Amino acid sequence: MSPKNFRNELTHRTLDLHWKQWAAFGVSSQLNRSREYILDLEALIVSTLTIGLLDQRLLEAALEWTRVNRRWLNLFRFKRIGKFFTSCEIHQKKPLLNSHLIEFFTSFVKNPRTLWTELENRINDSDYSQESYIELFYDFKERGIVVDPDIKSPCLLQLYARNFFGVDARAEMFMYFLAGRIGNSNSISGEIFLEQKNLYRILNNWVDTGIIEEDLEVSSPDYGLKNREQWLKTFQISETPAYVNWPRIYKFMDSITVNLVDPALEEDIYLSSSFFKDIYPDAQYVASVMKIDLPTPKSFPGKEYYEPFASAVLQIAEKIMQ
Repeated sequence: MSPKNFRNELTHRTLDLHWKQWAAFGVSSQLNRSREYILDLEALIVSTLTIGLLDQRLLEAALEWTRVNRRWLNLFRFKRIGKFFTSCEIHQKKPLLNSHLIEFFTSFVKNPRTLWTELENRINDSDYSQESYIELFYDFKERGIVVDPDIKSPCLLQLYARNFFGVDARAEMFMYFLAGRIGNSNSISGEIFLEQKNLYRILNNWVDTGIIEEDLEVSSPDYGLKNREQWLKTFQISETPAYVNWPRIYKFMDSITVNLVDPALEEDIYLSSSFFKDIYPDAQYVASVMKIDLPTPKSFPGKEYYEPFASAVLQIAEKIMQ
């Protein structure tokens, strides 16, 4: 498979995944709604911004959903995930996502009038590399393709928890525990992208009130939800969908999708193989979550790594679409 064919196939599957998840949040789409995993609103928005120029309709749908359903969005968490993407470098040391887009989106949500003034100034700046994004923000118009999300849908457990606790760290942490996960403030911070100190205070409060308890089956001081079955009944859920770290998954998928758009890599298998070896550590997590065998770079010298890695990535993309 050539890098061009691989890029086209992966781009198609990645865009379909985004449409499928936005459909679950209430965007009109021909694809079935995602049901296999608990979805992550802020990660989906950041990822949609990252690949937005590959499907302008997708980005416009995300902007419209945000405009209609602003009350569900945690902007603080959005910025933290955004920083996770903007700090990631791809080919030629370019950031995966331009930090200005995080600023633009924040202004779009909080104060559109400020955004329009800023965009007018940016449009006249010929040196600014994100001119296509700027024009898209500037010309944005709602199309009436968004409805209120069904927060009782199991895959929207994040919104259900926010409806119960409010749009803050308690909702994210409770969702994490309700999904059957365990952890401490450090490990959970890396999973839900919120400040460790705040999570530490919440953990202590919940231990004191008996909401969570220490997991005695592990050596480290990890905690889990006490009386989880009862909480599931309270939330009228028989069982939660699988919990995954969507920011890490999307960063991995987007870095490949965006990187292979570069003409220098489109038909160069050697350069593509080199890039694949660079992102192998990120691939390990995603492959383990999706239970896909990932070939190690040591087994395939030079350009020989391209084919097995590309094949594994397409398997991951297919599995994650379920």
